[in-house]
Amino acid sequence: MRYNLKDVALSTLKSALLLVILEVIGSAFFPAIGLTNFRPAFSVLIVLYVAFKINTPLLPFVILVIQNVHSIFSIEGWAISTLIGVLVAIAVKYFKDLLDFSTAVSTIVVVQISQIIWFVLLALFLSIKLSDFSNFLTILWQFIPESIALSLVSPWFFSLLDKMWVSKSQNSRI
Repeated sequence: MRYNLKDVALSTLKSALLLVILEVIGSAFFPAIGLTNFRPAFSVLIVLYVAFKINTPLLPFVILVIQNVHSIFSIEGWAISTLIGVLVAIAVKYFKDLLDFSTAVSTIVVVQISQIIWFVLLALFLSIKLSDFSNFLTILWQFIPESIALSLVSPWFFSLLDKMWVSKSQNSRI
């Protein structure tokens, strides 16, 4: 489904506001209950959602906005995450017809595989940036528990984003 500029801008703003709320919860609430090393990257879920379901030439800019909002709460570089997000979105575009989101289980599996690819690329780019590949597996491993948690909530999260990304033209046809 195609979106016009106004729909993309409004839906991106809604997604960014949702991300801010989730980042505040992840930054304040999880450490308060003792989960100091648990910081799920909801920005990755939002980027994966737009890559899977949104058909717009503005997709790289949407990814850039989401990663910039995420960078306010994270020390990892927004540039690396934006590049990885665009690379994953390009890969998703080629495999979009093979992806199935009809059941919760298929959504969880597709999201987990996509996150593994994302985090392998992230660990690779961070290792290149640090000029030290000895920590590659350590960097990769720290994302795995969070990616499993994100995959498990992805069907619910994608249905929430489906409601946020409904365009005016879609509303008039409903």
